[in-house]
Formats: sequence, structure tokens, C-alpha cells
Amino acid sequence: MMSGEKTNRVGVFLKRQLVNNAVTILFFFICIAGIILANQPMSYIIGEISSRLFRNLILILALLVPVWAGMGMNFSIVLGAMAAQIGIIVSTNFSMSGIACLAVSFLVSIPLSLVFGNLTGRLFNQTKGQEMITGMILGFFAKGIYDLVFMFLCGPVIPVKNQALLLTNGIGLTTPINLDGATKSALNKIWMVSLDKAVYAVLILFLLFQAALFLRRFLLKKEEAKGKKPWGLLIALLALAVFHVACVSSETFLFALRFTDVPVATGILIAVVCVYITFLSKTKLGSDINAVGQSMPIAVSMGIPADKIRIVAIMISTLLAALGQLVFIQDIGNFTTYTAHENVGTFSIAALLVGGASIKKANIGHAILGALLFHTMFIISPLAGKNLFNNAQLGEYFRVFVCYAVIAVALALHAWKSVMAKKISEDPAEEEKHE
Repeated sequence: MMSGEKTNRVGVFLKRQLVNNAVTILFFFICIAGIILANQPMSYIIGEISSRLFRNLILILALLVPVWAGMGMNFSIVLGAMAAQIGIIVSTNFSMSGIACLAVSFLVSIPLSLVFGNLTGRLFNQTKGQEMITGMILGFFAKGIYDLVFMFLCGPVIPVKNQALLLTNGIGLTTPINLDGATKSALNKIWMVSLDKAVYAVLILFLLFQAALFLRRFLLKKEEAKGKKPWGLLIALLALAVFHVACVSSETFLFALRFTDVPVATGILIAVVCVYITFLSKTKLGSDINAVGQSMPIAVSMGIPADKIRIVAIMISTLLAALGQLVFIQDIGNFTTYTAHENVGTFSIAALLVGGASIKKANIGHAILGALLFHTMFIISPLAGKNLFNNAQLGEYFRVFVCYAVIAVALALHAWKSVMAKKISEDPAEEEKHE
């Protein structure tokens, strides 16, 4: 009897994990199949994944705080991207270059993104429960104003000092806007190391961090630490050992890592954003954001200003999106003036959902895993389509289709889970049936 109950519990647990991570598991197998069909060198695949991870991760991280606040996926991060592009246009207008150009661009984008986020949060407070569709429509509305300003007002109304930015007729900005050689990858070029050294450094730092945590627990809470196993320390040791064995046993893998250079300064900036988000989750503000996301009526009854907290969450998200768009643009080296921000929200949301997040729960791990899987699919799908069907365009269609499909599937799964949870809460007997 005991064995049967245990087996049943394991089966229920596996079933729930399969349902909860269906999108992630599906994408994992799609990526494996795509890598096999693409038939590309490992150095190319690892290099492309690495560059896209550093380029896009901050934009994905910008989505986390609104999810905590119960507002779902923030499609309005396109406004933060617009603020970053305005900052670059302003700094380029004064012929700035290099790190100074990026610094001034970010300084200009800070007040703009905070104002945009404040106005967006106020709008979301008037459309509670419909924040995602409101954010999507708001992005289209903001694009119209953005285009009006830079397509028709720059030149005749707004003076432009740098004539290279203007179209030949003197009305509207040219597209694309190219960053000069000093500005392109200015942040990336500060410090570059090979990927194998970077991974070793990260794993060793993680190991030291886990060792310090265990030592602290042992010294400060000796009695409590006795019954707890140091799982974090063991995982860090195992990860370092597995990576070392993989490097030693496979020359192809080691060559691919050494062939790929990663931007340390950009990685440190991403780490700072991750630390900030983690720190925020442990502050009173973070606790208030989570409380509002779990139940707004209960949060209000506890004296938490729910509307204000929601506005702050959107402001943080919009500011991080501006920073993420700056990192993205400096890595690319140019941007299309009127369309570079259009897919920022959709692609970032799709990547986060692929990582296993939902519109109610998201964390840094979901963002990193989603970025890896989603951009792996983006890299290999045209190549796989070309090899499989002799038509690379099919791969392009596939990845655009999947981008929107994963959002639809994630929302459908969320709706299904909500219906099942409601049935279970109304009828306890339904829980046994569901299991």
C-alpha cells in the first residue's frame, strides 16, 4: 500500500511538472532537433548564442517586476526602448562617441523612461486586469507619436545640429542611424575574455559564494545547520567538475569555447541588474510588490498603497528596458530609427515564457533559460529550414510563428490552470479526479 501511494505521488508530481514546464520542454527538443538539422560547427552555435544572450538578457529581465506585481507581461517596455533610442539620437546629434555617447544616452533616457513608466502605470491602474492588452495597444499609440516627432518635426520644428541625421530634404531623421566605430560595441570592447575562462571564473565565484554561505550558517546557526545538507555547495562543486571534465574530454567543445570571446563589462552590468532585482525582492518595496501581485484587496487592507506600488513596478521595468535597449544597440552598432523598438516586447516576453515563466510567476532563472532556448531557436531555424526543405525562408516563417505561438500557448495554459484551480477550490472531490 505504501509503495503504491508513493508511486502515485511520484506520478502526480511528474505530471504536474510536465504540464507546468510544457513550453520549456517542447522548446528544448525543438532546439536539439534544429541543431542536428542545421549541421553547423559548435563554435558558430556557441558564439551566436553567447552574443545574443549578452545582447538581450537585460530586456528580458525588465519584465520580471511587473509580473511580481500581478500585471502580467509588460508589453509596454517598448516605451523604455524608445527612451533609449531618443537618448542615442540626442547624443549623436552632438557628435558624441564611445562610452561618453552611451553614458549621455542613458542619462537622457532615465527621466524619459521614468516619465513614460509613470504614465503607463497610471493607465494600467485604470485598466486593472487588462494590463497586457493595454500595454500592447499603448505601444502602438506611442509609436505613432514617436514617428510624428522624428519623421515630421525634426528639422522644421526641432533643430538638428548634426546634418547627417537628417534626410536630404531636411525633414525627418534618416534610417538607419549608424553608430561610429568608437561607439559600436564600446561597452563590449572594454574587456573581452574567452568563454572558457569566463565560465571557469563564474563557477569558481559561485563555489566560493556557496562556501561562504555554508560557513556563515554553520558559525551563526550551528544547531540549525547540523540537520541541513549543503546542497548549494554540492551543486557548485558538481557543476565545476562536470564543466572541467567536458573541457578536458572534448577538444571540439574546448576549441568552441576558446574561439568565442565574451564581453566582461556587459556581463558585469547584467550581474548588477540581477543583484538589484534579487535585492529588490528582499526589501519592503519588493514585499509590497509581491503582496499586491498575490491579492490586491488583501494588500490594500494591510495598508499597502497598491496603485502607487504598481506605478513604481512599471517605472522600474521601463528604466531597465531603456538600459537593455542601449546594450542591444551598442552591440549591433546601428538601429532602424522608426522600427527598432517594435518587437522588443514580443520577443522578450516570448523568451521569458519559453524559460518556464508564467504571467503570475517569473524569476531570473526563467529569464536566463528562456534567453538561451529562444535565441538558439532563432539562430538554427533558418539553417535547419534550408537543409531540411532547401528553403531558408521557411525557417524565418517558423521562428516568427513560434514567437507568437509560445505567447498564445502560455496564456492558454494559464487560463486552463485557473479554471482547474477554481474547480478544485469549489469541489474538493475534483482534486482527486484531477490527480
